[in-house]
Amino acid sequence: MSAPRPLLPSPRMAYRVWRRDLLVFSKLWRGALLPNFIDPVFYLLAMGFGLGAYLQSVNGIPYKEFIASGLVASSTMWAASFETTWNIYFKMTENRLYDAIVSTPVEVEDLVVAEVAWAATRALIYGTAFLVVVAIFGFVESPWAVLVPLFLLLGGSCFGMMGIAFTTVVNRVELYSYYYTLLITPLFLFSGIFYPLDRLPEWTHVVAWLTPLYHLVQITRGLILGPELGSILGNSLWLVVLTVALLPLPVQAMRRRLVA
Repeated sequence: MSAPRPLLPSPRMAYRVWRRDLLVFSKLWRGALLPNFIDPVFYLLAMGFGLGAYLQSVNGIPYKEFIASGLVASSTMWAASFETTWNIYFKMTENRLYDAIVSTPVEVEDLVVAEVAWAATRALIYGTAFLVVVAIFGFVESPWAVLVPLFLLLGGSCFGMMGIAFTTVVNRVELYSYYYTLLITPLFLFSGIFYPLDRLPEWTHVVAWLTPLYHLVQITRGLILGPELGSILGNSLWLVVLTVALLPLPVQAMRRRLVA
């Protein structure tokens, strides 16, 4: 009976896969960047400047600043989610790229970590670009906002791990409609981006607390508008715990699909 393979990835092998993704993106970034970047800008204009004309402030925060800081977090979620759902499904199932990769010294755990790292990198790019837009509009109130990109990497890793976990256990591309309709869209609407949750039923607070976007919104809003250190650390810890806890699922599922 052979010994089980270790779950710990090789940083060197993971880096090589990540670097391949970076090289591909460097040739396609102009067409790839625009759709995910424009989407939160439209929400900012429609909700911040549209609804914001009627709703001046939320909990003492100007409404435009309230949603702008939250949309920085959501842009991270969308970027990492698209990368680890449609793109990974295509690479794993349609062009069989992963079969070729794991025939090299790269192990499945290296591949999973590399793709999550790449999803976090793309999330960093999109989120930071939108943060610059928010700053141009004058919605950044705190110098701590310079730390936002570090937490976008963390949030991107969490959403990347969620996306790749789902992708590795489904066998039909049509099932992504359930992932986005039943998970990603509700997170977008009910994580405190557009309104505070304090007037919703108590059970919604519990559900929101368990979800990653709520915590990332609290982090970005705090850093952009003025942070409380305890809140930033607590919300960050939950994202780390969720990301690490999910890691075995995509590793084992992808191993069964590629090397079983």
